[in-house]
Amino acid sequence: MLNTEPFDALDRLSLAELERWWARRLRAVLAVAARELPFYSERFAATGFDPASFRTLADLRRLSVVAKADLLAVQRLTRSRRVGIERGADGSASRATFSLSSGTAGTTFVTHTAQWRRAQGLSSCRAHWWAGLRPGGSFVMSAPAWHSYAAIQPFIAAHFGMRCVVVSGTYLPRFAERIVDAILHFKPRFVTMFLPMVFSVLAVAREKKLCSYRLFESVESLVVTGAPITPGMRDHLKAGTGVGRVAEIAGTSENLLAVDCPQACGLHVVPDTCYVEIIDRRSGNHVADGQRGSVVNSAMIPHGSLYLRYDSGDIGVMDRSACPCGLPSPRIKLLGRWEDCFTVGAQTLLPYDVQLALEQEVPELSGSTFVIVRESLTAGRLRILLAESQHSSGALLDYAQKALSQRFDVTAEVGAARNLPLRFKGVPPILSEREAQL
Repeated sequence: MLNTEPFDALDRLSLAELERWWARRLRAVLAVAARELPFYSERFAATGFDPASFRTLADLRRLSVVAKADLLAVQRLTRSRRVGIERGADGSASRATFSLSSGTAGTTFVTHTAQWRRAQGLSSCRAHWWAGLRPGGSFVMSAPAWHSYAAIQPFIAAHFGMRCVVVSGTYLPRFAERIVDAILHFKPRFVTMFLPMVFSVLAVAREKKLCSYRLFESVESLVVTGAPITPGMRDHLKAGTGVGRVAEIAGTSENLLAVDCPQACGLHVVPDTCYVEIIDRRSGNHVADGQRGSVVNSAMIPHGSLYLRYDSGDIGVMDRSACPCGLPSPRIKLLGRWEDCFTVGAQTLLPYDVQLALEQEVPELSGSTFVIVRESLTAGRLRILLAESQHSSGALLDYAQKALSQRFDVTAEVGAARNLPLRFKGVPPILSEREAQL
């Protein structure tokens, strides 16, 4: 199926043409890095890499992968927020803004210049176009100010000629009432927010005795981010809000960006933001499509903080096959972080795997809030606690227990808990029994 509504000519390329476009852009970006950025010029010299020799995407494999630990080490050594990857900013408030890196391993500072904001703003407009945003009307955004996303929100609003409502304090569930008020007042056609916040908004609507369909009746596209959503979770969100299009965006402050197309069978890499590889964590080799590996991205925008072959710590899979939507960009799916992996029985799993298994084996429990109990994993068992609901009957929980035991070939236990906080909506966390029951 042809892409009948491309954002611009870049959306009309074939995959082969897009890969050649990426190679040309990367060659220019690498030349800038070697010429102006000490962090990369030193790494290139140490390995004998010459950007002038770069011809195809395969040549990118000659560069060593950069991890957050590498940047944190420089930051500790220099005692400075600058680590030698920042271009075009002297630190003055009039020329640069700053955000924080993603993840829990430590904090690095990301520099955004005016040139970066313009280029990334236009690329992010492409991402939002793919997610269903169209000119006119209002849209509501809720995202933390520390994220790079906050730096380009005004550009997106201006580009589409829309009234942009950025709700303050929107990273925490206790501010959900503000989002409800904004949706009721501005009647947006487009809403984007972190996945757990959607459930906090629905909880506030119930407290106010508002019909959730009425709350979201103006919304044509609901975009969620911050956690990978399963097919069952997507259906659960559609059923809970009445919104016809629920799209997922995955992004980091370090210039990774990918978004659902209407086919919802993976997130297309936004090409003028980044080029993405999935590599084996140990060997560094590329893995086959559909196999899990480390997500490594290289930025296409040579301004501000420049990330090249950056390992975000995320686990993902890639699909290069043709998408029915017609977009040429490969699709990826981020599944979680390596630090979230756990071993039970003979398998290494992510919380996402348990969520997907539960909804596939017991569709009645799709979208349920649950946690994984840490002590059970230590004992070689899988124990999950679901929030009590009208659907969590004893018979259903028994069935789920048997299904998970067979699926993962381990002893599984499924119980109910009364007070699991709403912030756990999304990817289920791993908590101690005591934490889960608070």
